[in-house]
Amino acid sequence: MNLSILQTVLALADQPASGVYTDPPASEPALRAMQAAARGRLGEPVPDQYVALLRLTNGLWVENTVFKSAAHLVPENLDVLRPEVIALGHEGNTAEFVFDRRDRRYHIINPGHVNERFASFDRLDDLLARVLEEQGVLE
Repeated sequence: MNLSILQTVLALADQPASGVYTDPPASEPALRAMQAAARGRLGEPVPDQYVALLRLTNGLWVENTVFKSAAHLVPENLDVLRPEVIALGHEGNTAEFVFDRRDRRYHIINPGHVNERFASFDRLDDLLARVLEEQGVLE
């Protein structure tokens, strides 16, 4: 995970007018519980890059985008089970942020359509940078 994008996210969260909001980091017991639930219920753990994000902020809001917290990630993925992806967040009802278990990449997709990709990334930090740019908080 690129520390510079995470540092940028945290710095923006300290500026109330930025539109970036964070929560305190997820605890190690909460992360272990999430990973155990993900292995048991989703068939594999949450990607390490997303766990690294949760260690800094247990949930992330950038304008109208939301990235899931440790407590909500597995249950919300079970609400709409799609074995191809692990949903990490969304932008209202216009885009979803997912980790695709087939190609091991991160994608911005049309909600509910795992193969209708708007953008693809090898790393979560690149997806985060795109979200910050699209939401107008990073130029």
